[in-house]
Amino acid sequence: MHTLEEIYQRQATLEANQDAIEATLETNQDAIEANQATLEANQDAIEARLEAIEQQGASQVPEGMVLIPAGDFVMGDTFGDGYSDELPVHTVTVSAFYMGETEVAKTQWDTVHGWAVTNGYAFENAGLGKAGNHPVHTVSWNDCVKWANARSEKEGLRACYTVGGEVYRTNAVAPEVDRQANGYRLPTEAEWEKAARGGAANLRFPWSDTSTIQHTRANYRADTGSYAYDTSAQDGFHPDYGDGLSNTSPVGTFAPNGYGLYDMAGNLWEWCEDVYVDSYEGTPTDGSAQTSGGSLRVIRGGGWAYSARHVRSAYRHGYLPSHTGRNVGFRVCLGRSR
Repeated sequence: MHTLEEIYQRQATLEANQDAIEATLETNQDAIEANQATLEANQDAIEARLEAIEQQGASQVPEGMVLIPAGDFVMGDTFGDGYSDELPVHTVTVSAFYMGETEVAKTQWDTVHGWAVTNGYAFENAGLGKAGNHPVHTVSWNDCVKWANARSEKEGLRACYTVGGEVYRTNAVAPEVDRQANGYRLPTEAEWEKAARGGAANLRFPWSDTSTIQHTRANYRADTGSYAYDTSAQDGFHPDYGDGLSNTSPVGTFAPNGYGLYDMAGNLWEWCEDVYVDSYEGTPTDGSAQTSGGSLRVIRGGGWAYSARHVRSAYRHGYLPSHTGRNVGFRVCLGRSR
């Protein structure tokens, strides 16, 4: 049995321990609150940094271009309703690059062309267009490559296409491509198809919500009786743009795809850098261009005179680099890769 004095001592000890526990808890609470404040400050700093990086990245996108992000995509006819040269279906890894949001317009072509012919360039064709805000057409592959070089030099960039180490400015030859240069160039075929698909997978056309096509989405020749995926309201050329000579529509008329690119289906065929071959067997899977195997150059995207089957994202064709026509134009890229 404890004495009264022992009981008082134990009570005092318990109270002292209680005070110590409460003091420790209060100290720990203060530390927790301080840590929370630090975490919140760090989070604010991280979010501010991310926002700054995002804004900086956006400000660095060249005017009139959109960034096509790096990544893998499935290239070719995944529906089985295309042509044999769209096979085999295969995965390609593409590095990030910038692409013109529209086909090169006639006014833009004229500005660079006018500078070029007074600075040592010689073109095979002057280029035609229905109006200044319509895409330029009747331009050969050779002319488009020279124009890309001229625009590069005009803007103080290093030209991509060279012949014997010199900037390609004249004649009709097959130039080398300097991928370390920061100038303009044609897209490779893989870059074009990745860009056309707009980040969506296994769809026929550039938009991400359907695999059908209508005149409300693109400038092409409708033929609803031949293709179930052509659901336009009427057959034939686009009713808003025909004049008997050139049926182009102004660049940027229709809604863009998921990457912000216009007219990746229809309006005009677009030149690509690659040599055309009739199969993907053995072609590059790193997004670079096919450089051998024939004399034709790839065209993509279809045109105003072509059916739904020919304006699918997977469709491909080839022309001689000297070819010109009212259905053929181009857009340019700026490489961040290779």
